[in-house]
Amino acid sequence: MPVTIEDHERVLDCFLEDMSVIADDVKSFVLFGTAGRGGIIPGESDLMDAYCFLHHNVFEDKARFFKVLEVLVASFDRVAKTAPFPFHPFFYWDELDPVPAHFKREMTTFSRIIMGEDIRDRIHSTLASRVAGRSAFFEIRRLGAPRMVFLHKQELTAQDRDAMYAALLIVVKHMPMSACMALDRWPGLPEAVEELGRALPDLDKSVLDKITAFRHRPDRTEKPEPLRQLLREAMVFLEELNDRLAARVSDDSLAMAGGEQISAFQLSNPK
Repeated sequence: MPVTIEDHERVLDCFLEDMSVIADDVKSFVLFGTAGRGGIIPGESDLMDAYCFLHHNVFEDKARFFKVLEVLVASFDRVAKTAPFPFHPFFYWDELDPVPAHFKREMTTFSRIIMGEDIRDRIHSTLASRVAGRSAFFEIRRLGAPRMVFLHKQELTAQDRDAMYAALLIVVKHMPMSACMALDRWPGLPEAVEELGRALPDLDKSVLDKITAFRHRPDRTEKPEPLRQLLREAMVFLEELNDRLAARVSDDSLAMAGGEQISAFQLSNPK
């Protein structure tokens, strides 16, 4: 039976029913991703891109914290076993703690509050998190490189095709935003492609549109050759993007080092 948007909302309603038991412990529940901003692709979009912020004093009471954790784990388990689409547990967080920088824009702008207070104007990140986020593109690219073996494999199994499609999803969903972060730009997912275009206006991004259109094909993982061709184009795009980013980051580092040397010289040689 095909999965519908109503199925996504039904599972979310069941989850909120479970959460009502600990409503007094939840400061805010922020749902982001496609479920928070719209644009769900039934059967493919996952449900729970979210943060559950707990009141600070929950973490100071061991018995209370364990009760909250027990409810969360039980609800995760129930949803994971019954949801007819991808599901992964969300993060729970102290209301006072900063969040990873690469989620901040998503959580504060492209999101909705499904429980508790709207604290989105108080969500913050740290400099250390932004520094770490700037390396995300290069790490994801490195981890995805083994997928290129499928370009030369003669016979592709169903598992191979699923892995190729998953790689394409990462390219279109996460690489533009990660590339922007490498350039110290921090868009949310809906803005990332346009922001990347502004940063690198002569970069050919047409493969991203092809992958987006491909996601809506009912036979998207059935035929090997369209997958192979699209993956080949995606890998070429990533290599070009990597070269552009590496050059830009290198130039920025040299400029920063030069600035530090000038400052040090001025300090040691005051006029």
